[in-house]
Amino acid sequence: MTGDVMQQDPAVVEVLKTGSGQVISIQQADGKVQRIKIGEDGSISSADAAPGQATTAPAAPSEPRRKALPEGVVDIMIAISAMVAITSIGTPIAKAFGRRIEKRDDIKQHRAIEDRLASIEQAIDSVAVEVERISEGQRFTSKLLADRAPADMERIR
Repeated sequence: MTGDVMQQDPAVVEVLKTGSGQVISIQQADGKVQRIKIGEDGSISSADAAPGQATTAPAAPSEPRRKALPEGVVDIMIAISAMVAITSIGTPIAKAFGRRIEKRDDIKQHRAIEDRLASIEQAIDSVAVEVERISEGQRFTSKLLADRAPADMERIR
């Protein structure tokens, strides 16, 4: 052995795929056969050809094939999507509801305004009738004074 490099005997390696994982067989130059069994769940078991020497070791966690999203990102995206959907659907509905309420108020206001205008119109009509009576009385008085004036004027001279 020199440095960090170890020399090994030449070996024959076979890889077999089975329904429950893979089996790797290594036949060394001295005739020993070592089998390494890799299960579907990633567990590794190793056994030499000699009986009673089987060992089992937990498998190292495999690297994900793609980068995983951080925890909670999916929940946040679902919440944001739900808020956008509710907002885009809810806004027109709220506007329509608001317009309907405003129309009700407008109709009530129009009725109140029409009632007030009707009462003002009645008041103006009654004032017009009274003014006509007053002007008629003034004409009568003016006519009486005009007819009496020449007779009184003659007596003064």
